[in-house]
Amino acid sequence: MPVRRLLGWPDPQALVVSGLIGLLLAVYAWVAVVPVFGAHAPRADDFQDYLLAAHQLATGGDPYASFVNTRVTHDWSLSSGYIYPPVFAVTLIPLTWLSNDLAVRLWLILIQAAVVASLVIIYGVIGRPRRGELLCLVAVLTTFFPLLSSNLTGTMNAILLLLLTGAWAAWQRQRDLAAGAMVGIAAVFKLFPIALVPYLAWRRHWRLLAALGATLIGGLLLGLAVTSLEHNIYYFHDILPHLAAGTGYRENQSLAGFTARICNPSLADAGGSAGWCGRLLDWPLVLALLFIVVMATSGASRSGLEFALAVTTLPLISSVTWSFHLVVLILPIALLIRRAFSGEMSRGAGRVLIVAWLCFSVGPAIHYLLIFHPLPQLPGILDVVPPALTRLAAEAYVIGTLVVFASLWFALRSDRNAGSADQPFARAA
Repeated sequence: MPVRRLLGWPDPQALVVSGLIGLLLAVYAWVAVVPVFGAHAPRADDFQDYLLAAHQLATGGDPYASFVNTRVTHDWSLSSGYIYPPVFAVTLIPLTWLSNDLAVRLWLILIQAAVVASLVIIYGVIGRPRRGELLCLVAVLTTFFPLLSSNLTGTMNAILLLLLTGAWAAWQRQRDLAAGAMVGIAAVFKLFPIALVPYLAWRRHWRLLAALGATLIGGLLLGLAVTSLEHNIYYFHDILPHLAAGTGYRENQSLAGFTARICNPSLADAGGSAGWCGRLLDWPLVLALLFIVVMATSGASRSGLEFALAVTTLPLISSVTWSFHLVVLILPIALLIRRAFSGEMSRGAGRVLIVAWLCFSVGPAIHYLLIFHPLPQLPGILDVVPPALTRLAAEAYVIGTLVVFASLWFALRSDRNAGSADQPFARAA
């Protein structure tokens, strides 16, 4: 009986929806889960960099040795090797006790479990999804290129998603110390979550910020205790400034990458920074985003959409954002899907969300297709069409992220207007 109820028996429509959910999950499992248990473990190139750095630390070596040997002189962000703070490699030292084959499999299972755990936390806060909403969520996530590519390469961004989702849930429940600690851990592992500080400071969450600061200091001290002072100085003094310069390479989905390509389109292939031109375009846009987030805040309540709006800015204002980082958008996307199915979103806003989904699913496929098979040149004035379409496809991730950001902002504005309209009636009653 529980199985039949879960499948929707005897409602034919519910059975069809359940069948589609099962089919999508089966295809995703075949692509992303089954290879983990194959005869040979997946390559997971990014995780191999993490694991090598952990091995170096475990044996008293330099975690940045492979990066130093392989870095691209004109654009350090295009280099292979470990380019994270030392403390993240410290947390992976236990995996060095296993064989490489087993460590890769265990890590890939862990990051996929982190995504599932994040969804469990989200729906534990907002309530269980109905069957149609679940189908929409599964359809989005199984075609979400950032998630698929993150699983393929073994990046750690699913861990960031879990930490930020946990912080979101704790923040809504006014557990500021726990929320601050989780944001702090995320910032210790990869620095860009620290960009939440202006938002949290504007809301005067001093206990949360104190926990965040203590966690950052603890992470730094742990890195100093396990690694040498020279390694930490090298990361913060040499690697970090080069990464902060940004890159115009086509895979950089941040505003810094977008503006660099506007200043110098050739950077999309060669990489490198656009210098002051890029900064003059990027910095005002970053400040504008921060201003929008600050103006969207409400000290009277703790809206999950508001915190999600702040999270959505992170990949935009970071200097380097590969597609893997966009995994953190799963949090705001799940919240927007709930609004669509709860009737709190207009039909037009729902269509805009479909555009965002196309940017994260179809858009990247078209982008890579045009790289290998460019459009033919057209005669006359039409010769601008192929480059324009190619450029539009190349910016699909940036466009999709901005659409998600705008959708959250309009949702917050709609809620605030509805609350303002209800207040006179409440006072009259």
